[in-house]
Amino acid sequence: MCVLKVYSDTNSFKSFKETTRIPVYSIYEKGDKQTKRKVHKDFRISFDVSEKDWDDFKGQVQDAIDFLTKYRRDLKILFKTHKVTTAYLDFPIYSRLQGDIVNQNDHLPNTLILLAGKLSLGIEMSIYSKDAFDRDDK
Repeated sequence: MCVLKVYSDTNSFKSFKETTRIPVYSIYEKGDKQTKRKVHKDFRISFDVSEKDWDDFKGQVQDAIDFLTKYRRDLKILFKTHKVTTAYLDFPIYSRLQGDIVNQNDHLPNTLILLAGKLSLGIEMSIYSKDAFDRDDK
């Protein structure tokens, strides 16, 4: 479920959302309510990059390579028409650290790094405990 997140302090992404062929995952405006007491301090648009499961990192990476290749022109337009403060690919993955496994390595191929670098994209791997969403914290 890799997502490309793009932020701006000054530019809304609403008009881009209406014209792009890139699949939009979510969008919010500066000032939109985040929770009852918090509001978003910037603008954000997120794009669906991969629908692969969190335990299929290699599949997410391949989908990201395909996504950046397919939508390179559209993304360049986005970055030319908006003052982007930060943009990065977010790869959610499950931790494999349990039992006898004490080290986790996840390789990013140079193809992905080159494609992301040409667009000035960062890369983030959000690592979750496999049972993080099954806990009952009552």
